[in-house]
Amino acid sequence: MDDLFGLLGLFLILCAWIPEVLETIRTKRAGMKMEFIVLYFFGSLSLVFYAWQLNAVPFMVLNLLAAIVPLINLYYRITQK
Repeated sequence: MDDLFGLLGLFLILCAWIPEVLETIRTKRAGMKMEFIVLYFFGSLSLVFYAWQLNAVPFMVLNLLAAIVPLINLYYRITQK
């Protein structure tokens, strides 16, 4: 049952992120400050390793995907004119 809630949380959070990521890609503009992008990335990556130690797969996948969001924003922040 715990995995069901974890997977549900994973799905809901992904549903919230998808429109934001698509908007960033569409407009080619990052809506996040550089400090936030860096902290978000390393925070998510740290939680991936923590979840890995706990063998909490939904939490690990969620945070791995969460680490991709700031990378997309970082790319557009760096390439913005």
